[in-house]
Amino acid sequence: MISDVDALKIAERMENADNIDIKETIEKAATAGYLGEKHFYCTAIEEGGFTYTVPEILGDRYKSIPLDNMYYDIISKSLDFDGIYISLAYCNSHIILPDEEFDEIVEYDDYDLEEDEYEYMMEYALITADSTKKFKVFAEEGISGHEPTEDVGLIVNIIDKKYKAYFALRTTDQCMSSFRVIPFSADYPKEHPLSFKNPINKLMIEMIDNTIVLKSDD
Repeated sequence: MISDVDALKIAERMENADNIDIKETIEKAATAGYLGEKHFYCTAIEEGGFTYTVPEILGDRYKSIPLDNMYYDIISKSLDFDGIYISLAYCNSHIILPDEEFDEIVEYDDYDLEEDEYEYMMEYALITADSTKKFKVFAEEGISGHEPTEDVGLIVNIIDKKYKAYFALRTTDQCMSSFRVIPFSADYPKEHPLSFKNPINKLMIEMIDNTIVLKSDD
C-alpha cells in the first residue's frame, strides 16, 4: 500500500495533469460496469457540489443516451463552468467473493490496539476498469469504507486554460435522485471516509492513478 505522502503526491500531480484525456478516460471508466448506464460515469457539477447526468441536463433523467458528440459537447461546456466529476473506482463491503477472484489481496497491518482486542474482520471489494482488489481490516480499528451508493473519482475543471483534477467521493441515494461530490482532504484522520490517510482511499487513489488515460505526446 502506498504511504500517506505518496497518496498526496499523486493528488498534487493530478492537480497539474493537463494531459488527461477526458474522453478516453470516461469511455474506459464506463467499462467497469458497476454503475449501469454509461452516462452515470460522468456528471456535470453545479453550485453546492450537486451533479447532474447529461440526460438530466437534457430534460429526461431516465433516458439512456450514447457517449456521442452531443454528450461530449455538454461535458466540454461543463468543464468551463463548475467542472465535471468522473467516477473511476468503487468500494463495496457487500460483495462476497473468494480471494482468488481478485487481482490482489491487501491486509491492513498498522493496527493501534492489542491483538486480542480484534474480533471482526471486514472485507472490501475495490473495483476499477483495470483491476479488482480485496482489502481486509478488522472492524475494531474504525477504518471507514464507503456505502454501496458511493463511488470515488475525480473532480475536473479548467482553470487558466489548464485541466485541474481533485480526488473526491460522489454520494447518492438508492434511487439516484441526487448526486453530490465531496473532495478528499489531508486534514481528516485515517478513519474518515474522505481522508487521504484512509487506507481504503489510498488503495483507490493508487488504482485510479493507473486508470487515468493520458494524451499521447504525438
